[in-house]
Amino acid sequence: MIKKITGLVIKEIAYKDTSKIIDVLTKDGVYSLIAPGAKKVKSPLFLGTTFLSYSNFVIYEKENLSTLKSVDQIDSFKNIMQDITRISAATYLVNLSTQVYKQNTNSGIYDLLLLGLKKINNGLDVLAIVNIIEVKLLKYLGLKIHLDNCVICGGNDIVSLSLDYSGYLCKNCSKVIMDKKVLKLIKVYDNIDLNKLDSFNVSNDIVHILDKFIDEYYLKYTGLYLNSKKFFKSVLEK
Repeated sequence: MIKKITGLVIKEIAYKDTSKIIDVLTKDGVYSLIAPGAKKVKSPLFLGTTFLSYSNFVIYEKENLSTLKSVDQIDSFKNIMQDITRISAATYLVNLSTQVYKQNTNSGIYDLLLLGLKKINNGLDVLAIVNIIEVKLLKYLGLKIHLDNCVICGGNDIVSLSLDYSGYLCKNCSKVIMDKKVLKLIKVYDNIDLNKLDSFNVSNDIVHILDKFIDEYYLKYTGLYLNSKKFFKSVLEK
């Protein structure tokens, strides 16, 4: 059956001499496609089947492995593909989003990933975008951080962010006092509409403090701390 899909190439592997198999993430799930001759530069399937290609695909759908008939590329995320830091960030976000999608097949994950890639491609702070996506993905795992009030007593005089309690703590429930900018930033990450984010002006020190907390949170609660994030962090540190 001929079918039209729109999605993002999240994986490509060589298949025989000139073809490849690609995985395409869509709102409806992941499609595995044979792309005949797509390894050839002159092939009409070449550009639209590369990693991170966001395209319209016409496929011959089969139960297991479908065949790609034609492709019309919408966006190649060119700026990402020209910079190792952006590539490593994008690779991590693709891997993370795919893992979360396996646990909760919600189209919001797909939309969030595309938005994050667009913002990175447009030059916004890479680590901040990665952290925003990480925080927003937590709700799809049922692990959303409690940021409305004190997670213990419900108080509003917030002074700390607790890993053990998964959220804000007030001055009556915490002996630790954290920088208010960190406490504010994580709530911004959770609530911000990425569609409306065109600039990001926060000190690197604050961003990195929050990044460390998010790393520890993922490690403690999700089991999804991926090798691609380790590589991304190693690139950032160079």
